[in-house]
Amino acid sequence: MLTDNKMLEIAKKCIKLNEEEINIELIIVEQLTIIKPYGNIYSYGPKDPKYRLAGNGPFLVKNDTGLVIQFGTSNDVGYDITGYEDGTWKPASYGVWYPNHN
Repeated sequence: MLTDNKMLEIAKKCIKLNEEEINIELIIVEQLTIIKPYGNIYSYGPKDPKYRLAGNGPFLVKNDTGLVIQFGTSNDVGYDITGYEDGTWKPASYGVWYPNHN
């Protein structure tokens, strides 16, 4: 089982990859973190408020494997969490990241 600190480290590594692609410094908005029994859900955005992002939906870091699962941006995060928990929501293959593979 991963600690909260280890999951945050993975979350920061994940947004670092996005940051490198778009050349905008990103930060985890820690006060928006949702803690669940299966992992933590993180939200992020640009460090500099002059930038706006599209497609920066929250993501889950699973506490058993460190797997990162991207949630969508068109629905409230609660909708995706409920779907994830009841098995009716499945991530797209491009919305899953294995931190140990990079």
